[in-house]
Amino acid sequence: MKSALTLAVLVFTLVPGLAFAHGFGQRIDLPVPLYLYLFGAGVVVALSFILLSVVPKKFTKALYEYPNISLSRRGWFKILSSSWVVQSLKLFFILVLFTAVASGIWGDQNPAFNMLPTVVWVLFAVGVPFASAAVGNIWRVINPFRTLFEYVEALLRRGRVTVNEHPWPIAWGVWPAFALFFAFRWVENVFLDSATPQPLAMLVLLYAVVTFTGMAFFGKEVWLKHGDPFSVFFSFLSRFSITETKKVGEKIEVHLRPPAVGLLQGEANVSQTAFVLLMLSSVAADGMLGTPFFQNLFSSLLALGLPWAIVGTVGLAGLFVVFASVYAIFSFLTKWISSDGSATLEVARRFIYSLLPISIAYEIAHYLSILVVEGQRILYLVSDPFGRGWNLFGTANYEISYTVLNLKMLWNVQVGLIVIGHVIAVIISHALAERYFKDSRKTLISQYPMLILMIFYSVLSLWIMAQPIVAAG
Repeated sequence: MKSALTLAVLVFTLVPGLAFAHGFGQRIDLPVPLYLYLFGAGVVVALSFILLSVVPKKFTKALYEYPNISLSRRGWFKILSSSWVVQSLKLFFILVLFTAVASGIWGDQNPAFNMLPTVVWVLFAVGVPFASAAVGNIWRVINPFRTLFEYVEALLRRGRVTVNEHPWPIAWGVWPAFALFFAFRWVENVFLDSATPQPLAMLVLLYAVVTFTGMAFFGKEVWLKHGDPFSVFFSFLSRFSITETKKVGEKIEVHLRPPAVGLLQGEANVSQTAFVLLMLSSVAADGMLGTPFFQNLFSSLLALGLPWAIVGTVGLAGLFVVFASVYAIFSFLTKWISSDGSATLEVARRFIYSLLPISIAYEIAHYLSILVVEGQRILYLVSDPFGRGWNLFGTANYEISYTVLNLKMLWNVQVGLIVIGHVIAVIISHALAERYFKDSRKTLISQYPMLILMIFYSVLSLWIMAQPIVAAG
């Protein structure tokens, strides 16, 4: 049993390879016990619900009829979005991709001195989601795989070569993207060589083959909208952002808008509902699977001789099933308590976007330390991407500052993010209910189960966040 426990600890230390960034090797004493933070978070979420019950309907109307400002008509934005700037940006990220993959194949195989793990697990897996949720869907612009495919398309057009595109089966929805996103989270949380440069480079190349094949077979826009896991993931996150695109006449303009109002637009289908739930469960998995309860459970399973690949996969899939089941139960309770004649699945689809602020808040709170601390690695890696002793930009001797984040400050930021995210979720859920029921009493009653769910998620999120840094007792 002791050896199995040791193996379990090693697993959660090594997966993903940069997981050591989640903590700082020390724990802190809070000014008040943890349970008071959990209780306080729940109270704040509940109070936000009470306030919503007394505010006039004008508030909800304002969320749907929000003000927006055209950025495309501003001089500075015209410069930033000009063809030469955008094309230069696209070429830069192609260069980053090629350099990182080459580093993974031929560079130093120590993850700390190889550019690829930092580019994939810090800049891409953490930085792009942060930017997507805050600013907008930047991946649509900087996606190097899309840009490379567009270059190939242009060459084929010059040679008058046509490729037949196939229609996307309606029943598929975004299920291919769902499956591939689960595979990505599996690599992140289960695959033991997730940060080993050469295997990681092979996975990036495999993703490139799948992406180019999908775009060629179904068409670029269709595949990116339905089949590509990251394009779908970032498009969901960007619903929360402060920018949106609008068609004005014959032109597509970028507009500035209040945050989170994009969550009120459109209705999710079944596959999109499942994808959002996977976003929520998989980002929680990295924290939950590392808690003492799950470590003890997994060590017991490993002691029985079960391979880690099976244990980890079942754990990741099991969390999705649990999150989906809990959401289905509360969707049923919402339908039942409001005497709504809709099917439970329809109710689940109706309110699914209200969970996105929770997923985004947890994503930022959980991975903030990685971006701030481990993100510093790129400063010395960019000068010596292959570990050959180069110093191209004079930063090869940069040393990471692990004290750049104060643990108590980090905890307070995490608490604030989690609470704010859940309060926004309550507001979005209330606005969606008010639009559907058009009756104040039914709107209020229908939100009781969702309120309980939001409080539960807020307490659970904070408890998970506390495990690596908060001293017991």
